Amino acid sequence: MSERLRRSRRVLAVQSQLDRLAQWNLIDLQSRAVVLGDQQCNLVRFMSEESVVAGIFSSTMIRRLQTLAEMLATIASEQDVQRGRHLEERRRLHRAEWIVTILESEVRRKEALRQLAEIIETALQCTS
Repeated sequence: MSERLRRSRRVLAVQSQLDRLAQWNLIDLQSRAVVLGDQQCNLVRFMSEESVVAGIFSSTMIRRLQTLAEMLATIASEQDVQRGRHLEERRRLHRAEWIVTILESEVRRKEALRQLAEIIETALQCTS
């Protein structure tokens, strides 16, 4: 195996890990958004029940709703950025896969030519 192919496979392995990491980061952001959205829904549901407790803590709950909305907006922005990163990592992964495929094909071709040369040389020695 050529040194170039060996290095390309190492790059491919690293790029695969970077792609997985970008995907995991995106999944983490999505799960955080779901949790915050659930908290927001539960708080709104609690406030709409018109209980005495909800009335007493309404200003606190409204501030918490505002904080949750701000956090959700921040996460939505982070998700957009992370989607871009993930797409870029995915592109790099595909390029690395393509390079490895080409180099593997080249190694196979060279090996086939080497074997053919050996067969021809053996055939020539037999006829002499």
